[in-house]
Amino acid sequence: VLDSTYNNRTVKGVTKIMTLGLKDLYYAVCTESEGAETYGEPKKMAEAMEADLSVKTETADLYADDALSESVKEFTNGTLKLGIKDLTPETLAEVLGQLVDENKVVWAGGDDEPPFLAIGFRAAKTGGRYRYIWLLKCKFEVPGEKYKTKGEKIEFQTPEITATFYKRKKDAKWKADFVGTEKDKPATTWFTTVPEPAPKMTEV
Repeated sequence: VLDSTYNNRTVKGVTKIMTLGLKDLYYAVCTESEGAETYGEPKKMAEAMEADLSVKTETADLYADDALSESVKEFTNGTLKLGIKDLTPETLAEVLGQLVDENKVVWAGGDDEPPFLAIGFRAAKTGGRYRYIWLLKCKFEVPGEKYKTKGEKIEFQTPEITATFYKRKKDAKWKADFVGTEKDKPATTWFTTVPEPAPKMTEV
C-alpha cells in the first residue's frame, strides 16, 4: 500500500520482463513463521520449456506548483507462466495443496489451498554462461487440462501452469537473479538451497 502522501496520482502498470527458454526447473515449499519466510529442500518440478514473467507495479506521483515533486514506483506482484513437458500427479498435488492416498491417487477438492513456493530455474546464455533465477514467493493456480484423441499426425499436448509471485514479508525481496558459469560460487548451490542475500550488499 502506498503512503497517502503520494496519492496525487497513482498509475498501475504491467511490464513483461522476460520470456526464457529454460532447464532445471525446481520448487521449494515456503513456510512463514512470525513474519519470516523459510524454505524446504528444493525438488525437481518438471522438464520445462519456457518461462514467461510479467510484473505489476504502481506508480504514485505528487505534483506541487504545477510540477512533479515526488514519484514512487512500487512492485505489487507478478505472473509466471510455465510451459512444461510433463508434471506428475504427485508433484502437481504438492504445488496445489491436493491430497495423495496410499494408492498414489491424487484427490482434488474444493478446500485445497496451494502453498507458497519458491520457483527456481536457469536459462542458457552465450559463452557457457547461464541466467539463474529464483522467484521467492509464488502460489500456483489450478491449470486447465486438454486431451485429444490420436489422429493421423502427432501433436504434442504440453501443459501450462500459472503462478502469481509476491515479495517476501521479511525483507520485501521477490527475486534472486544471477548470471555466470556453472563453476561460479552461487551456481554451485543454486538448486540445493534457496539463496539468501549475502552479508554485504551493494547498489548497482
